[in-house]
Amino acid sequence: MTSYSFSLSASWWLLAACGVAAFALSWYVYRRTSPPVAPVRRFALFSLRTLGLWILLFALFEPIVNVIRASEEAPRVEWLIDNSESMSLSDASRNRKNDLSATLTALNPSSFKASSPQVLLFDDALQFVESNALPSIVADSVHFRGQLTNLAKPLQNVIERADRTNTRAVVLVTDGVFTAGENPLYAAQMLGRPIFAVGVGDSTEPRDMSIRSLLTNEVGYVDSDMPINVNIVASGYAESSVKVILRDNGAIIGEQTIALPPSNGAPQTRTAAFLYKPKEAGMRTLRAELKNLRGAEEELTLQNNSSAEFVNVLKNKRKTIVIAGQLSPDISFLRSGLEANQNVQCAVFVEGKNGEFLDDATSGNTPQSAPKRDFKEELANAEAIIVVGFPVTVTPPAVIDAVRSELSRGKPLLFIASQDMDWVKLQPLENYLPFSTISGSKQEMLALPDVRKQALASPVMKLSGTDEDAASWNALPPLFRTETLVRVKPGAEILATLKLNNVPLNEPLIVQQSMNNTKSLAILGYGLYRWKLLGFASDVAKGRASADIFGTFFENGLRWLSTNDQGKFVRIKTTRKRYGSGEKVEFTAQVYDKSYNPLDAADVRVTLQSPSLKAQREVVLSVLGGGRYAATVEGLGQGEYSFTGVASVNGQKYGEDAGRFSVGEMTIEYQNIRMNAAFLRRLAETTGGKFFTAEEVAKNPEALKNAITQHRGFQARPITLKNDIALWNLAWLLAAALCCFALEWFIRKRSGMV
Repeated sequence: MTSYSFSLSASWWLLAACGVAAFALSWYVYRRTSPPVAPVRRFALFSLRTLGLWILLFALFEPIVNVIRASEEAPRVEWLIDNSESMSLSDASRNRKNDLSATLTALNPSSFKASSPQVLLFDDALQFVESNALPSIVADSVHFRGQLTNLAKPLQNVIERADRTNTRAVVLVTDGVFTAGENPLYAAQMLGRPIFAVGVGDSTEPRDMSIRSLLTNEVGYVDSDMPINVNIVASGYAESSVKVILRDNGAIIGEQTIALPPSNGAPQTRTAAFLYKPKEAGMRTLRAELKNLRGAEEELTLQNNSSAEFVNVLKNKRKTIVIAGQLSPDISFLRSGLEANQNVQCAVFVEGKNGEFLDDATSGNTPQSAPKRDFKEELANAEAIIVVGFPVTVTPPAVIDAVRSELSRGKPLLFIASQDMDWVKLQPLENYLPFSTISGSKQEMLALPDVRKQALASPVMKLSGTDEDAASWNALPPLFRTETLVRVKPGAEILATLKLNNVPLNEPLIVQQSMNNTKSLAILGYGLYRWKLLGFASDVAKGRASADIFGTFFENGLRWLSTNDQGKFVRIKTTRKRYGSGEKVEFTAQVYDKSYNPLDAADVRVTLQSPSLKAQREVVLSVLGGGRYAATVEGLGQGEYSFTGVASVNGQKYGEDAGRFSVGEMTIEYQNIRMNAAFLRRLAETTGGKFFTAEEVAKNPEALKNAITQHRGFQARPITLKNDIALWNLAWLLAAALCCFALEWFIRKRSGMV
């Protein structure tokens, strides 16, 4: 339906009056002519003059034609199809690729009474496919080589386009296992459209063994034991056993045989524990492998039978200094934990009532005969600084300035608050902390830690590496915290907040920051010994198994703080440690001068080595500006690679760096290989949609079609298009007026008129 309207910038009566005036003027001019002309010619001249004036007056009043067209836009269905590696598996009773093809063949998009469908293939990236023939997508576009599955990313993409395209429903075809990105439930709730999930695969446990995780330290030391836990999951076996092999850069360093009990319909988990004592410094590759002692042909896939981690082995123990404003239980527990860590050499300094440091004998650590340590010397030699309730009111300014000076050199800092610390005196150190103080207070309260799952991505908070870590953190006893107000700095990450009387507060408890090649970790509470005494020790006394969160947290924190690149003017690394088959390997480099200013005049080259390479391969990095360099390498085969990067300035070697990475050995898509029907059902029902299996859709496609088309929100959208045509701005209108005046002038000249 189309309607038209006409408008002027002024009154119609004024236009009519001006028109009458133009008519009168033309009549007055041509009532008599010199020389006299025939009446017909005089009438023609009169008409041309009147018409030309009318056109000009009409344009001056800015006439506009308003055209309004009303129509309807058909609803659109978005098709999101999983293109990850796990979709190529054959389950115990089904082939996922065949199920996907049968599902798309059974569904005819034209029968949905909707506009052309938008097909989006996803893994860790997105690929749009413009096609009305859904079955041809499997043959033409789906390759099932995605190394990760990010379910949230395609949903977020639909959110961005939904209102523009009148998207009214989403069909999600996947096995329901996501291995990257955030939880898709949040994006699904934000979408506001029903999701109809089609589950591909078998929801029963397959017969398979896999390595769920390989847990070890990111940093180790030569000749110091490192614990390594290999978590194994087996399902579908009545009874079996498996050999676990541990390798260091390819060489076998340990073997264990683990007996697996009957699964009884549920996967069974076992852990193989190893002690690894590195003999050489450098980046080491630790790889765990499974060997099924009953024969590999019984397993669904062998792709999940190995897992690797990279460990940076350092030569010497890390020197750490602890500075405390006063004696406290936190100091005692922290000190005992540090001294029990064979990779840390610590020196503890506790201030007395007059601001002087107590010697170790006074603080109860070593006998009176022990030599007294020099604070400035220990501070200068320390590679990491821990301050506990420091500074206090009696702390000398010279001591604070000495600490600030060492922090300015890029040394990492662990901060622990206390009730009696002086927040005003802390200000000189705030440039190196992840927060700034708004107001200090000594009024204390008891508050519980509140740790969200997102925070578990930080290595500082990692306990067992499973989803149960958040529950373990939130089950801890409360800590003391003063009512001091702080502001978290931009770029810092809040790892834990507070709960007061089980009410979550948006007040930080644990904050970390990594910026300008320095790291800092702040704990804005105190009484941390309560985690040890009321948590771990209490459970041990009652004979219950419990995790030592206090010890693990501080070990993780010190390890994270120790992995800094301070003092290195050339840093070269890959964007990831593990790449999938066929993926591009990206190298990045940063080069600084001796004052840590970016250096763009360097020649940066990386040399690759691997048993899979016939010869060494050299890669030249391109300068990006700001001291940054980058390069991309394609065509690397499967295997482990080591690299050495060298930066040269004016033909002279300036600095170097080295590292390791692997290609084609990512197994995360095979860690959970059964269809997650429970998750897909929850995702669909949360959004008002419905869950189907691929088998159900192939047998009865009308059920899915009816569920979509009969949904109350699946409706066409009225569209109103308004178009304003400015007649006064049209060139032909002016041309018409000029033609009238030109023709009038021509006739006058031909008639000899003046």
